[in-house]
Amino acid sequence: LNIGASISGAAARQVPASSHPAEDIHSQLEGRRRIHELACDHTQAIYPLCESCCDKVMEELVSARDQAKKEYEIYEAEFVRLSAESQGQGSETPDQIEEDLKRAEEEEKVLLEKAKALDIERSTLRKKMNELEQNAVVLEQMHKSYWREYNDLQLQLRSSDKDSLRRKIENVTAQLEALNKTNVINDAFHISHSEIYGTINGFRLGSTQAQPVGWEEINAAWGQTALLLQTLASIWEFTFPTYRLAPMGSFSRIIKREDEKCVWDLYCQSDIGFGRIFGYGSFDKGMAAFLDCVKALQDHVRSLDPSFSPPYRIGDQKVEDLSVKLQFNTYDKWTKALKYMLTNIKWLVASNPRSRA
Repeated sequence: LNIGASISGAAARQVPASSHPAEDIHSQLEGRRRIHELACDHTQAIYPLCESCCDKVMEELVSARDQAKKEYEIYEAEFVRLSAESQGQGSETPDQIEEDLKRAEEEEKVLLEKAKALDIERSTLRKKMNELEQNAVVLEQMHKSYWREYNDLQLQLRSSDKDSLRRKIENVTAQLEALNKTNVINDAFHISHSEIYGTINGFRLGSTQAQPVGWEEINAAWGQTALLLQTLASIWEFTFPTYRLAPMGSFSRIIKREDEKCVWDLYCQSDIGFGRIFGYGSFDKGMAAFLDCVKALQDHVRSLDPSFSPPYRIGDQKVEDLSVKLQFNTYDKWTKALKYMLTNIKWLVASNPRSRA
C-alpha cells in the first residue's frame, strides 16, 4: 500500500500510550480508525483493514518517518553550512564589492579587446590564406607549363642530338675507311721509281754509267730498305732463319746467325780500282744475303696467304736473271735488279696484315 505523505503526518500525530489500559485500547482503536479513514480517502474503494494489513501499514509509516527524519537532518546540515558561508561573504564591505565589480569590468574590457584583435587577425590570416591558395594554383599551372616546355625541349634536343650524332658517325666512319685504306708503312717508306732507278723515300738505289749516283745516296737508300724489311718482318712476326739485319742508316749491316763475327756491309764508300774484277767483297755478300732475306719473307707471307704473288722471281742471288752483285756485272743490270727487288718489297708492304685488316 502506498499511503503518501498525509498518512505519515497522521501517524506522527498518534496519541501517546496512556498508563491506563482502557485508555490505551481506546487510543489504539481511535488511531486505527483514523488510519483507516486516511487510507480510504486515498483509494477508490473503501474497505475495512485487517489487523495484518494495519501492521504492515504501520511498518511502512514508521519507515517513511525514519526516512523523512534523515532527510530533515541532511537539509538542516546543508542549511547550517549555507548560513555560515553567507555570513562569511557578508563580511565584505560595499567598497570592496564595488572594486571587485570594476576589476571584473576592466578584465572583461581587456578580454573583449583581445577577442576583437583576434577576430581582426583571423580575418587577415584568412585573406592571406586565400591569396596563398590562389598563388598555389598559379604556381601549379606554371609548374605544369614548365614541365611541358621542358619535355618539348628535350624532344627537340634529342632529335637534334640524333642528327648531330648521325653526322658524327658518318664523319668518323669516313675517317675510319680512309685510315683503313691508308698504309702507314707505305707512307713511312715510300717506294717508287725514277726512270731506270728504284727509289725509297726519294733515295735512288743503284747507279748507271749515263746517270751516276753518289755512294752517299745509295748507302742511304740501302739503310732505308734494310729498316723497311726489318719492320715488315716484325709486323709478320717473322724471324729470318739465316741472317739478322742491323739497320744503321747509311752504314747498315747484315749478320750471319751461325757466326756473329761474320758481318757484311750494306754500304760502299767508293769504287775501288779493281773492284769490278775482284768483287766488292763484304758489300756483294751483304746484298746477296739481303736478297735471301727478302725471299725468305716472301715465302713466309705466301704460306699464310696463297694469293700473294710478287711480280719478280727471286733465287740464286738473282732477281729474274739479274744479279744483285757488282762483281762481273754492269751498273745498269745491277740497278735494274735492285729496282725489281724494291718492287717485290713494295708488294710485301701492300700485303702486310695491318693494311689488310
